[in-house]
Amino acid sequence: MRIYQLVIFPLQGSGSGVYVDKLAEFLRRRGRQVQVLCSDHYPPHRAYPVEAVLFSNGQNQQFDLDFNFPAFTTHPVSRETTFGTLTQAQRQAYTQAFREKIERGIARLQPDVVHVHHGWMLASIVAEMNVPYVISLHGTEHLGFERYADYREAALRGLRGARRIIALTEENREQAIQTYSLDPHKVVVVKSGVDTDVFKPLSVDKSWLKGYNIEAQDRPVVFFGGKLTAVKGVDVLLQAAHTYSRIAGRPITLIAGEGDVRPQLEQQARELGLDSVYFLGHQGVEQMARLFNVADVAVVPSRADWFPLVAMEALACGTPLIASNVGGLPQIVNEQIGSLVEPGDPIALAERITAFIQDKFKAKARDAAMAHIRKNFYWESTVSSIEQVYDAALAQPQKAGEM
Repeated sequence: MRIYQLVIFPLQGSGSGVYVDKLAEFLRRRGRQVQVLCSDHYPPHRAYPVEAVLFSNGQNQQFDLDFNFPAFTTHPVSRETTFGTLTQAQRQAYTQAFREKIERGIARLQPDVVHVHHGWMLASIVAEMNVPYVISLHGTEHLGFERYADYREAALRGLRGARRIIALTEENREQAIQTYSLDPHKVVVVKSGVDTDVFKPLSVDKSWLKGYNIEAQDRPVVFFGGKLTAVKGVDVLLQAAHTYSRIAGRPITLIAGEGDVRPQLEQQARELGLDSVYFLGHQGVEQMARLFNVADVAVVPSRADWFPLVAMEALACGTPLIASNVGGLPQIVNEQIGSLVEPGDPIALAERITAFIQDKFKAKARDAAMAHIRKNFYWESTVSSIEQVYDAALAQPQKAGEM
């Protein structure tokens, strides 16, 4: 089977980009012909064929478009540009640049199926090309649909032309059916997965944090990893830190990620006098695996969320997780390996973090957390389910004009 994957983000720095990268690699291992088109600042290099529409970041010399790539909210390497900030001319240039590369990619690969990630602009382009395609929803396109009215018509055209639409959770599926008026029979749920070859328990001593100029010694470590946007609730974590950082052992808080609210969060930390909170910026995959391992507890304090990879990555490393009771997080966390709290409640969050640290909960939950992920969120199972979606899409009668 020949599969052409399309994503509007780079293959790192966002959940959907990482998802595409892992899916392409696992499909390649299974003997599938895979090709990927993404956004980036520099030509990406992978074991599978990949190219990018190149955007300007103010430092690169070669690019297709003289502005940074847009995000729904923010991206670690494109913090200021959203789909809402693009001018009409930029929108047209964006669409044309992707259209040209998609046309060339389809002509070169002759794919059996095109897999578009996000129900957004790229799907509307593929809808015009008479080729079977499926769409994976990653959640953030729903924010785009709510915020950026100028894109709705194109988004709907792309979504309604897909043979199958993949949602991450049942809640995500129902929301998509209602929001986009989709045929329920076309929308299926496939849980995301984790690459447990990367995210797994590692022997990482806290002295490793000296590389970040952090002296952790025997102090407990609380860790957040993700985009620094308002919806992720890091401000709530900082309020909680004002309480739990004063308990015995004086826990430190590590925050990995970039986003549009980082300056406000840093200001909040200063105003609260949080001298044990460290903003690490964007971290690569290997660093994230080590940070999850060095942490005593990981936190996902989102006000709203879908099915965040970082939640599963933390647990795959054997680190217990405290998460907000929103979106798909209740499907990931249970009381044996973590805890759920109501979003926006710093008192409850501080109490849970304190209890986990004082009870040395990581030692108790480590093996169960790792086993939970390997059983329920293993990448091989995700890939098998997606291949079944491809087969179902291709089993539909061919439309007039399709390849």
